[in-house]
Amino acid sequence: MLVLLVAGCSSGAKTAPEIAGYVETYLQARPDVKRVAKKGTQGATVVTEGQDQDVFADLDAGLRGRLIRTGGAAYMQTPGEEVAPGKTWDKITEEHEPSHLFGIGVVTSQAMTLVNSHRVHALLAGRGRASGPASDGGLDRYTVTIDVQAALDELDLGAFLEVYDPLPLMQDTAHEYAMVRAGDRAAQERLRNQLLEEFGAQATYDLWLDGQGRPVRQRLTARAPTEVVFSHWGDTAVTAPPADQVRVLTR
Repeated sequence: MLVLLVAGCSSGAKTAPEIAGYVETYLQARPDVKRVAKKGTQGATVVTEGQDQDVFADLDAGLRGRLIRTGGAAYMQTPGEEVAPGKTWDKITEEHEPSHLFGIGVVTSQAMTLVNSHRVHALLAGRGRASGPASDGGLDRYTVTIDVQAALDELDLGAFLEVYDPLPLMQDTAHEYAMVRAGDRAAQERLRNQLLEEFGAQATYDLWLDGQGRPVRQRLTARAPTEVVFSHWGDTAVTAPPADQVRVLTR
């Protein structure tokens, strides 16, 4: 039986922390879902079915990649590129890891950060001003208005970085984050200023629920707007690519 202590499925008014934490609580109870995320020119799609996942990302600077894990195996692809004549997928095995494994890993980890952006939004919206539900196209829409500066002043910046940028790509960035976590006040102030520049002084978090209390969409309207659409709750499928399109490396 599904019990959502923070994010109950019943309609009616909710507090800012309830709205902010709803998606994470619901996902923990029902993780099988398709998520499509957009942030500016970046996009990501993640389908989860039990322990299986299909992760695709199309990021800035032409960074694109897809990783499928199913049936105890993993397959990777750079869409539009062949790894051998007529084959666009590589199978990852214990004996052989494709040369582009690291690049695909970076791209797909960024995809996961993007579809999990509700965790960032929850930390910003938890102390905002809540309203709703309002009827919106047959859905219940909840809204949290956020004073970004006030939210940043109260945040545990170390905890925020764990969801905002868990695997920084640049060594200088990782070093700066280490200083933030160590309590360096100058580094913390630089991070707050960076985040204020990214999100803007004011932001709005919106969450749409269907008649069954399932998240349908979430959106942070800010200087860098982000949106995630949810579908196929409990009705997802992750399948391996066709065998004739897969290259299996041998000795």
